[in-house]
Amino acid sequence: MRRSTGLLALAGLLALSGCQADSAASVQADYRAAQPFANSDSTAKHIGLLGSEDVRFEAERGLMDLSRQYFPPSDVAFRTHTFLDFDELDATDGSRGLLGTLRDDNPNGLNPNNNEAFDTGNGVVQGAIILVDIYEVDWYKGDTLAGISLGLVVNDTLSQNGEEHKIGDEQLRSYIEVTSSKLVTYMRERFNEVSSRVPILTAAYRLDTSEAASNWGYVMEGWFAQGAAQGKFTAVKETNVTVPSAQFTADAPELAQEFTTFKDDVRSVLSNNTYVTGTCRLLNNEPSRLDLTITTHGKMLSEVMAAAQAVENSFGTFTDTDVEYHVTIINNDEPYALGHRLSQSKELKMVTAG
Repeated sequence: MRRSTGLLALAGLLALSGCQADSAASVQADYRAAQPFANSDSTAKHIGLLGSEDVRFEAERGLMDLSRQYFPPSDVAFRTHTFLDFDELDATDGSRGLLGTLRDDNPNGLNPNNNEAFDTGNGVVQGAIILVDIYEVDWYKGDTLAGISLGLVVNDTLSQNGEEHKIGDEQLRSYIEVTSSKLVTYMRERFNEVSSRVPILTAAYRLDTSEAASNWGYVMEGWFAQGAAQGKFTAVKETNVTVPSAQFTADAPELAQEFTTFKDDVRSVLSNNTYVTGTCRLLNNEPSRLDLTITTHGKMLSEVMAAAQAVENSFGTFTDTDVEYHVTIINNDEPYALGHRLSQSKELKMVTAG
C-alpha cells in the first residue's frame, strides 16, 4: 500500500509540473480533464469485467492515443462515460445492457444471440461472447460536446465444449464494423446531446489469450464524421513488447540500442542488485511509448539520488522525439522518482520523493 500511495503522490507532482510547463510539447501531448470532473459508476463495471489493471489502463490510454489525430489535446478536454454508465453496459442476471446478447427483450445487445451460430473461421461457436467491455471518452470544448471515442474490448478466442476457437482476422473485422455502426447509431438515437453533428471514433482492443505478450492491443478504428451514418474503418497494428527482449531488438533496433546504452549508464552508478526493465508500445510498427522501471535493493539515499541524476543526464541517449517516455525508480519496493518526456520534447521532467 505504501508503494501505491507514494507512486500516486509522485504522479500528482509530475502532473502539476507538466501543467505548469508552457510549451508546445505539453500542449500537444497532454489531454486535460474537463472541470469539474465527474466520476462514473461504470468504473466498478470495468474492474469486474477486466481483472488486470494493466489491461484497463492500456485500453483507456490507447484509446486516447488513437484519438489525437481526430481530437487534438490543444482543442478539447475530456470526461469519461458521460453516457454509457453502469446500467447502460450491465448485462448480468438478464439485464438489458449493451454488453448483453441480442434477443427480443434486449434489441440493443451487441453480442450474438444465444441461438446464433458464429463462424470464427476456425470453427462455429453457439452464443458467442465477443464484446467484453466498452470504454468511453467524451471530448468537450467548454460545455459543448465536440466528439466521442469508444473503445470496444473484444475477445480473440471463444470456447465451446472445452475447445478453443481463435477468431480469424476477417471474421473479427466484420463483427467490429457491424457492431461499431450499431453502437454509434444507438448513441445518436439514445442521447439528445449526441446528435449526428457529433463525430465519433470507435476502436477495437483485442484481448490476447495466448502466451505471446505482444499480441494484445488495438487492431482497428472506425471514424464516423459529422453527419456520417457509415464509418471509415482502418486497420491498426498495436503491439506491446517486453524490454529488453529479442522481440524488442527486432521491432525497434535503434531504440533497443539506445536502451542498452542508457541501461549501462544507470548500472555504472548502481551496478549490483539493479534492474532496468520495461515495455515498449508500437503503433503501426513504429515505437510510440517506452515505459522503463529501474528497480534497486539495499541502496542508501545518496546512491539512489546519484542514480536519478544519472537518469536525467543520460536520457538524451533516446533520440526519437515521436516517442513518449516514462521512467520510474524504485528502491526496496518504495518509489523514489517518476519522470516523463513527452513526444516532440527533448526534456525529461522528473520528481522525487525526497
